Amino acid sequence: MINKKILQNDFIAKLTIQSDKLFIPQAQEFVLYYAKLFKFAKDELQKIELITEEAILNTIENSFGKDDFGPIDIKVIYKPGEFIISVEDKGIPLDFKKLEAQTNSSIGILLMKNLAEEFRFINMGKEGKKMELIKRLPEENISDLLAQEEKDKIEEDKDSSVTEKPSIRLIEHDDAEMLARLAFKVYGYTYNSIFYFPEQIREMIERNLLVSAVCVNNDNEIVGNLSLIFEYSGAKVADSAAAMVDPRYRGHNLFKEMKTFLQNYAVQNNMYGLYSEAVTIHTFTQQGNISLGAKETGILLAFLKEKQTFKKINNDKLLEQRQAVVLYYLKTNQEPNRTVYLCEKFFPVLKKVYDKLNLDRNIVMIPNDSECTYSSPNSSINTSVKPWMNVAVIKINSIGADAYDLIYNQLKEFRLKKIETIYLEMPVSEPCSALLTEKLNKVGFMLSGIIPEFDNGDYIKLQYLNNVRVDTSHIKLASDLAKEILNEIMKDYN
Repeated sequence: MINKKILQNDFIAKLTIQSDKLFIPQAQEFVLYYAKLFKFAKDELQKIELITEEAILNTIENSFGKDDFGPIDIKVIYKPGEFIISVEDKGIPLDFKKLEAQTNSSIGILLMKNLAEEFRFINMGKEGKKMELIKRLPEENISDLLAQEEKDKIEEDKDSSVTEKPSIRLIEHDDAEMLARLAFKVYGYTYNSIFYFPEQIREMIERNLLVSAVCVNNDNEIVGNLSLIFEYSGAKVADSAAAMVDPRYRGHNLFKEMKTFLQNYAVQNNMYGLYSEAVTIHTFTQQGNISLGAKETGILLAFLKEKQTFKKINNDKLLEQRQAVVLYYLKTNQEPNRTVYLCEKFFPVLKKVYDKLNLDRNIVMIPNDSECTYSSPNSSINTSVKPWMNVAVIKINSIGADAYDLIYNQLKEFRLKKIETIYLEMPVSEPCSALLTEKLNKVGFMLSGIIPEFDNGDYIKLQYLNNVRVDTSHIKLASDLAKEILNEIMKDYN
């Protein structure tokens, strides 16, 4: 086994090769050595071998000229629940036109065959670029934890109710298996999440990346959960997620009590605020957020896949379209003063959002006919793909003069690969972001909303739907502001 201190480093091991196909087998052997330490099954090792080959081949063919050679770094990285292969180079920028012309494009193979659970392309500007291929680690999951008789008992109990009042406390290391059982009780197998995997839960707790409020009944059984998920240990904001209540305990107001518990935790730990997403197939979670003071910041039209269900809420029936969620932000402590720049088109509705949030902000509207001087010729952009959700996210870390071209070319690639929902996240800390928003809106990116204090500042979130049907009659909203945000978004829906 690899020492835990090594696992916590930026990478476990690194191999540098020259950009020649001759060295691909050596790189594959390097990656497979570490994959075997993580107990991957034979068929998964074959997938890892193939995606390693495809990623390096892609880099050789698209980052270096025919007679040019340069170093390629292959890193093996560990994160809770993930085995990551990172292929990094400082060659020429990725030629999307050349990539699109290739029938057997490496990225296309990865996306279409789903050999990796997630794919990320990261453009680091002058520092080069990298591809990250993520495989979920094999481990005991909820199927192994639940004996058949226990599954039967869950089915018998789901229609019964109890009057007992559970207590609330912070999650503990030994709670992981019970939390996995709760995920099954609430969602069956329709919830793509770490919460089916006890070992991942335990490690997230150990690394201070997950804090949960759990409801415990008199039998010391976890019957409710609401989690805070942190991007990194010590982050000033967290995503409030994984709201789960045992069907027997619905109607006990547990969500609100757990949210209040975590709100107090955030206040005591000097956090700026909490994010959350509330489903729109019903308004219960939205109402709970609003009653605690959380404010709407946007709507993601097609965030969840059709298959996710909520037992005893939508009668286990699957919606015929992807599900929308409402974005919320709950302020818990005073945040820094910041200036944000918004485009003329979205300024009216986003100004209302900011007014409701009551953040320390200077809000500036940038007219459409303004000119922009970029601080750098090169942008820093991260792109991630989640094939099991059929979703991609383009995150702009810093905006350079090449930002529009990079985003537009990446959008074309995702459209060709039939990614259904494409999100764009961009800082609003400089005037150029407002003009870039306006320009991207003209090629199909619709508004999603604002994410406060997302990465040392506020970000605007845009969404592109690739032949996704949206029927707003299925979107249930609990507030007038949410309805106004939806109306603004749908003005651009075709």
